[in-house]
Amino acid sequence: MRTTRATRIPLAAAALAAFGAWPLSSDAQDLVEAPAAVDGPVSAAPRADLRRTRDAFIDIRDYSAALTPAQTIVDAQREQRDPDYPADLAALGLIQSELRATEDALDHLVAAIEIVETAEGATSPTLIEYYRGLGRTYIKGGRYQEAIVSLEQAQHISQRHLGLFNVEQAPLLDDITTAYLGLGDTVEARKMQVERLDNAIRRFGPGDPRVVPYRYTLARYYEQSRLPESAREQYEEVLKTEETRLGSGNAGLLAPLRELVALDLLVAQAADPERRDRLVALLEQNRDAIPAERGLSLALLGDWETVAGNTAAARDYYRQAWMALQANPELDAAAYFGKPTMIDFVPPLSPVDRAERTRPYTWAEIALEFDVSAEGLPLDVRVATRDQQTTALQSRYSRRLRETHFRPRLVDGEAVATTNVRSTHYVRRYVNKDEEEAE
Repeated sequence: MRTTRATRIPLAAAALAAFGAWPLSSDAQDLVEAPAAVDGPVSAAPRADLRRTRDAFIDIRDYSAALTPAQTIVDAQREQRDPDYPADLAALGLIQSELRATEDALDHLVAAIEIVETAEGATSPTLIEYYRGLGRTYIKGGRYQEAIVSLEQAQHISQRHLGLFNVEQAPLLDDITTAYLGLGDTVEARKMQVERLDNAIRRFGPGDPRVVPYRYTLARYYEQSRLPESAREQYEEVLKTEETRLGSGNAGLLAPLRELVALDLLVAQAADPERRDRLVALLEQNRDAIPAERGLSLALLGDWETVAGNTAAARDYYRQAWMALQANPELDAAAYFGKPTMIDFVPPLSPVDRAERTRPYTWAEIALEFDVSAEGLPLDVRVATRDQQTTALQSRYSRRLRETHFRPRLVDGEAVATTNVRSTHYVRRYVNKDEEEAE
């Protein structure tokens, strides 16, 4: 596959939120200070030390520190190359991608791919991660179509070696999803996430507990895509699988039940208490459940009472949640309850979301500022952005926020008021004629 350079596609902030670092293995515990660039040839032994240093910095995501040893390693092999030279090029490309030196990153990743293709063939499994790194670099640069081509090539090689429906391609499908979201193609993005689950079902069977994480991932994708009923179907399947495996009264059901109760709050505003009542009963049956499970469940029950307007009951649940999480050394209760949390905010649809017209769109930001009372109610909602292109949508967001309930901030387990809260939302809007001509 030849890689090409194309015109950049406008950056989609919401899609890039899903973009993370491409992992490389190393031992961060052996971290040492990165040496300065070396004049003249670097022998094989120092290169091994430089690689450990480089990889240690990558593991802790200190890409600025990783750049010097990575560049030194590559420069030292201009005349005589180690077998690891393609991996060294790819590592340098990753680092440059993270530092937004996109063109240099692409050059090094493409060079690594070409060397491996020449030495091992175009379907070498070594190329899977190299093409993935290339695709993720294109995503960082907002070049989503090129990203899809590169990532699909990695997927093709993965399927050739591991089978058409292998679950190891899940990270690639996540990256392809991100690229499609960057293009605004939610239909194809959704297909990628469904394929991700289908592969797991084919591999393990629909009722196998190993499928559960894949269902959670798809459910959360549906939630982010404003498809709560589709998300509900996946959480119900998780609950069914866990109930079959653990029994109807096991604490292992708390997690999927919480997801379903949270959706009931979002969609039905506490009007359907069936799952909420089951969550209460399950907590009673499992008083010795681990503190985190109890605390998160009690906090959600507090949210339910907040939406229902039962302030005293909500405060009691929040106190119990605080005490439960305080008993969990791995979860900081003060940090978890340190700011107000939206319970039932449903963002209004923009004209692009409703697909009223077929024309180019871009992303805009709407920021709202407000206070939150100790009862979880928003006060003095005001628009903090000044974008004339989104004036109508700003008004709808402001109105929707005034109707939203919040879990209040807790201090030592007690609900308190919070001032100057800021909430930022990324929305799609149509490009006007002047902007189209400028592009």
